Formats: sequence, structure tokens, C-alpha cells
Amino acid sequence: MGAVRVAAIDVGEARIGRAVGELGRRLAFGRGYLERRGGRADLEALAEWLRSEGVQRVVVGLPLRTGGEEGPEARRVRAFAGGLAELGFEVVFEDERFTTRLAQARLRRAPRRKRREKGRIDEASAVAILEAYLERHG
Repeated sequence: MGAVRVAAIDVGEARIGRAVGELGRRLAFGRGYLERRGGRADLEALAEWLRSEGVQRVVVGLPLRTGGEEGPEARRVRAFAGGLAELGFEVVFEDERFTTRLAQARLRRAPRRKRREKGRIDEASAVAILEAYLERHG
């Protein structure tokens, strides 16, 4: 049996950041982002990408409030992730409260061209979400 491929997504209003890795390894690799088109189209595009990567588990960043409670944004992300589960993917959630700041700090060290590219923060957030998950479950 091969390594378990894991993906992470950072679901935003305009884009979905993507990253992949494997259980047993602590590194995650950014896979860019998906421009949101809405509803079913987003789920189908994401499922196609997940299948092409051979992913068995999807780690979804859950935007909790500072105190740890869920608000409307977290409920929207849970509903979206439910669509992935219906398509046959194992879905787990990872607290993403601090990943955006970590992603921004990492991008400050990147070349200016990369920092300005839209979606880089989404991708970097997905990488941070997956690395946090792999650190605890790897």
C-alpha cells in the first residue's frame, strides 16, 4: 500500500487555495488556486483536481472566530466541504485562524512578483493548513 495522499484547501470568497502532501511527511506543496465560479462548478473542478493528484483525504481550513466558535463563514465552509464528502472524499477540518498570518509572513520573503500575484496568499494558507495537520497526524 502506498503513501496516503492528503490535500488541503483554503476556501475563500473568490479563490480556493490548494496544497498536497503525504501522511508521514511534514512538507506540503502548494498547487496554486482555483478561481471560484460558484456552487457545483467549484466542487466539480476541485474533485477533478483531487482525483488527478490521487488524494484520499481533504483537509479543509475552518475559519473559526478568535474565541474558537463557528460563525457564518465556518458554516459556509462546512456546507461546501459536505459537497466534497458527497463526492466520495474523506473530509477533515483544521483550524485556520492563524494560517493567514503565517502565510503572509512567508510571502513577505518571496520575490515581489510572486507576492503581488493574486491567489498566492490562498495557496500559502492551504500549505500552512496542511503542514499544521501533517505535524499532528503525520
